[in-house]
Amino acid sequence: MDYKVTVKAIRKRIVPELDDEFAKDLGDFENLEALRGRVRADLEHEAMHEAERDVRGELLQQLASRVTFDVPASLLDREIDRRVEDFVRRLMDQQIDPMKVNINWEEFREKQRDPASEAVRGALALDEVARREQISATDEEINAEVERYAERSGRSPATVRARLEKEGGIARLYSGVKREKALDFLLSRATKVPG
Repeated sequence: MDYKVTVKAIRKRIVPELDDEFAKDLGDFENLEALRGRVRADLEHEAMHEAERDVRGELLQQLASRVTFDVPASLLDREIDRRVEDFVRRLMDQQIDPMKVNINWEEFREKQRDPASEAVRGALALDEVARREQISATDEEINAEVERYAERSGRSPATVRARLEKEGGIARLYSGVKREKALDFLLSRATKVPG
């Protein structure tokens, strides 16, 4: 069997030269060296934040391991619900219908039990640190958080605040800020053990 093929076009990707003109086209850069400096600074900044996230996560794990009693079932169930809701929201953000994915939701919930238990134990430990050290969240800090949420979601701060108030989210925001401040307090007093 014979096939006849007609080539209509041949395309070749042309990559621009990595030079001063390229840097100027990308943004407000005087030259290629300025662009490289910005990329380097961005990468260093991201690496620093990733390292900080790792340290914070490790400290939270250590705190959680010190809470030896069983966490209240209601707190554990609420954290599992929050994790499932967060996963569903991420699916929806990707235009994936959560009802059409092949997920055994009961099994998924059960897999969240251990990490949720650790998260609740960590939160309880941070709440105790905040209580002992008299750490609290200020109205200004809450307003700043609301503004950050508003900026990320493209809504007005008033709209975000109204929704949070309706859903009981302001109290959660106060708790979250207080826990972050308690974690910052602990990190400021932590000593790094070589190894």
